[in-house]
Amino acid sequence: MTYTYDLTLGLPHTNHRFFAEQLMLKFAGHFQWQSIAAAAGLPLSSLRTADGSEVYASFYYIDTVIPAAAPLESFRLDDTVRFAIDLRAFKNIAFEGRVRFDRPERLNDATSPSIRFANIFITPEQGNSRLRVAPPAQADFHDLPPLPNEENPYHITRAASESGALGVLDEAWLQERTSTVTYAIDVDRDTNGAGLVYFANYVAFMDTAERRAVPKGRERSLRHRRIAYYGNAAVDDTLAIDVAVFRSGAHPDMLGFRYTIRRQEDGAIICLSEAVKALA
Repeated sequence: MTYTYDLTLGLPHTNHRFFAEQLMLKFAGHFQWQSIAAAAGLPLSSLRTADGSEVYASFYYIDTVIPAAAPLESFRLDDTVRFAIDLRAFKNIAFEGRVRFDRPERLNDATSPSIRFANIFITPEQGNSRLRVAPPAQADFHDLPPLPNEENPYHITRAASESGALGVLDEAWLQERTSTVTYAIDVDRDTNGAGLVYFANYVAFMDTAERRAVPKGRERSLRHRRIAYYGNAAVDDTLAIDVAVFRSGAHPDMLGFRYTIRRQEDGAIICLSEAVKALA
């Protein structure tokens, strides 16, 4: 089954880059959560573990592809954007969402932007820094198509935790420079209703570090990004964001980036990402 949602862009959905990446992910992620809730037949906020603990469908992997024919900044105020989501489930605890979005008249076009989302049910054990995988006791997702284990994005995130790479940048991309930025989490701006640091805001953290690493000049437009999440951070913690900048002779009009986010509390890596952006 395909779950479909329409969003008419207004000021709450846009910034100076119009439908910017972190804003797009917030709404696409919300539609992903709504789709999981529809499959469960229950609001996600009502789900609990067998012992009554709260359960959240946390994102652990995102793969976003934005074709040059439909860059994010081309979606502007009063445009209607249609999201179509197909779900698969792994053992009632993890989900893959294949998302396509575009203007309604273009959505079936092969050039539409796409996202691959992966969620897993977790419960906080000792605040945001200690999350445990926990299936909900009252939801059954047997009606969803199964996600075979070999296709589970978990394997991608696990491999990246060992190599530090997510496969967006190959050996043709040569590292040019690195930079590290610290960011103090803003409890009012950076959290969600579950009290966790909002998954889409990690993109804003990375963009802040990227602007420090790249001298002012031409604007950059996302073409491909992968993100792997390994944990969360306390709302009063500080993050260290390392960003490496890459160039490729095969793509002189693009820049590559590799990001590593650590929390200050214990130095643990909580997010890895790679991206390729076109120079405007």
